[in-house]
Amino acid sequence: MSMHLPSPDHTIVTFAGSDALTFLQSQLTNDVAAIAVDGWQWQGYCSAKGRLQATFALARTGDDAFAAVVHNSVAATLTKRLTMFRLRSKLAIALSTSLVATLHLTRPEIVPKPLASIDLGHGRWITIAPPEAAPDEASTDADHTFMRRWNLLGIEALQPEVTAATAEMFVPQMVNWDHVQPGGGVSFSKGCYPGQEVVARAHYRGAVKRQLERQILADDTNAANGREVTLEDGRIADVCNAALREQGGTIALVVAAPAAAQ
Repeated sequence: MSMHLPSPDHTIVTFAGSDALTFLQSQLTNDVAAIAVDGWQWQGYCSAKGRLQATFALARTGDDAFAAVVHNSVAATLTKRLTMFRLRSKLAIALSTSLVATLHLTRPEIVPKPLASIDLGHGRWITIAPPEAAPDEASTDADHTFMRRWNLLGIEALQPEVTAATAEMFVPQMVNWDHVQPGGGVSFSKGCYPGQEVVARAHYRGAVKRQLERQILADDTNAANGREVTLEDGRIADVCNAALREQGGTIALVVAAPAAAQ
């Protein structure tokens, strides 16, 4: 199996201009101002009701430039929505056609001088670079094997990814986004953004009654993202992300009420 793959599931969204930092700080869940050039953060974008519409890694590629690695299913919607709120801000927001997200299951020295290198931990890295710098794509079967391994590691690491199937299903705390590693994906001191009041209220009042869990599901469970499933102990849960295990069955990140609460 190849250890590197241009992602079939992700698009790069770029933000460039003198107002890029200020704009993103007013729209996203984490403290964009804390990202150093060549650094990165987990970020979320919420509806006015505090429900996540997307989660992604955001890299700072220059003083006034950022690049987000966004799931294909929500990239166009996210770009369109953020563009609506740009108003007179001096920045360009674009679905990049000149940059590729390459996923790595070992250190990404194979990509020379990437625009950004993102260490997700737990044996996963992402680089952002022009297509000619990305490794050659493997066969379709190898792609499937790689992506299954990539997704399994993300689930093991409790790193959820909101896709179109789960958009607006969860407030950040339901998917542990405030504690996702490395670094967390929510700042409670940065100021306002869409849905901030709801997210802050859930944080300070403990209003969230469901939480993220890693669960192994039965072979016959229909565990697609966004599906409702019944766990072995009878609890009802919503699937955020799921992947087939090599030894059979499905492992998933699910959102459910704690066992003691039912």
